[in-house]
Amino acid sequence: MTEDRRTQIVDAAHRLVQRSGIESISVRSVAREAGIGASTLRHYFPTQADLFEVLIEPAVERMLPDLRIHDQRVAPRRRLTECLMQYFPAEFLRPDTVSLWFASYAVAVGPTATEHGTRTLERMAQVSRGRIERWLTQVEDEDALLVDRRTAMLQVMTVLDGICVQLITPGTIFTPDDVRPMVERAVSAVVR
Repeated sequence: MTEDRRTQIVDAAHRLVQRSGIESISVRSVAREAGIGASTLRHYFPTQADLFEVLIEPAVERMLPDLRIHDQRVAPRRRLTECLMQYFPAEFLRPDTVSLWFASYAVAVGPTATEHGTRTLERMAQVSRGRIERWLTQVEDEDALLVDRRTAMLQVMTVLDGICVQLITPGTIFTPDDVRPMVERAVSAVVR
C-alpha cells in the first residue's frame, strides 16, 4: 500500500504540472489532486523539495533524451550537437516561451526570488548538467574530446546560457536561426 500511495501522489503531481505548470505544485494542491490529506502527503514527502525531487529528474529526462549519443556510426560532433539542440526546441524559440524561461530565473535569483524557486532552479540545473556531462563522457570515452571534460562542460554551458540570454534580450541581433550555428561552433571547439 505504501508504494501505491506514493505512486498516487506522484501521479497527481504530474497531472498538476501538465495542467498548470511546475509552479502550481504545493503540498496542498498535490494532496487535493491526489484526494488525500496534506499530513498523509507529508508522510511520503516530508518537504516540498522532496516532492519536487521526484518530478524534476523525470521531466528533464523526458525533455533531454540521449538520442543517438551512443551510436558511434554517427560523428561525435553531430551526436553532441543533436543532444544539445534539445535545449532549444522550436516552441522555446518563441518569445512567449522564452519569457517563461526568464521567469523561472526571476523567481530563483531576482528581486522576487523565493526559496522554493531557487531550490527548483538549482535542482533543474543540476540534473541538466548531469545530462550534458553524460553526453560529454560518452564522447570522451571515444577519445573524441579536444579538451578535458570539465573545460568542455564549461564551454558548452557558457554558450547555451549565452544563447538563452540573447534570446530574451530586447533589441538583440541574435535570431533563432543563429542558435544551431552557435551550438555547432561550441561543439567544434571541444570535440574532434
